[in-house]
Amino acid sequence: MEVTLVEINVKPDCIDEFLRVFKLNHLGALQEPGNLRFDVLQDSSEATRFFIYEAYADEAAVLAHKKTPHYLACIEALEALMSEPRKKTAFKGIFPE
Repeated sequence: MEVTLVEINVKPDCIDEFLRVFKLNHLGALQEPGNLRFDVLQDSSEATRFFIYEAYADEAAVLAHKKTPHYLACIEALEALMSEPRKKTAFKGIFPE
């Protein structure tokens, strides 16, 4: 299992637009073959900080996700909404198997 944790910090006046844009990516990702989880989390102490927890069956599913129209549209829209570049950390999922 391939897991990525992405931190996205948005401008204070862009939270609603971020949620609108990212919901489309979230809904699209859930329909992808190989997608196991796609959680969008908001930091409870910093409303402009979001974490995306993505789990895919394998690297091929991750690469396929990055070619989807919903992902590409989201990435393009994020540029104007973020207060700093995204931060990504990749993991190998162990449990659940």
